[in-house]
Amino acid sequence: MKTGFTLVEVIFSLLLFQVGLLATAGMVFLAQQNLLRAELTLRGLLEAEIVVDSLERTGGLAPGEKEYGWGEVSWAPSSDELGGQRVKAFSTRLRDTLVVLRALIPPGDSSASGDGLLGDGGGG
Repeated sequence: MKTGFTLVEVIFSLLLFQVGLLATAGMVFLAQQNLLRAELTLRGLLEAEIVVDSLERTGGLAPGEKEYGWGEVSWAPSSDELGGQRVKAFSTRLRDTLVVLRALIPPGDSSASGDGLLGDGGGG
């Protein structure tokens, strides 16, 4: 009657264990990449939303850009039938576009229309 393991069984089990460890390390690496991408996308989205809000408040249609440590946010007038501004967040680290938003600028001065609304609500 045989007791213990043969050398072939030990080598095979160690090989399977090594494959499992490499797969786990690969999954951790991919998870870190996905977390970095998600963090950069969130930063880009928040900054792009700030730019969109600012453009809608001021009614500005001039192109521009702003640089950050993680990348840049740029905006320019849209060339399609909807008009407005196209706001893009680009990651210099990933060399990829994170977010593209559109600011639909209402015609006329937005501050004047806001004053009109406040005046109508305050009048009796």
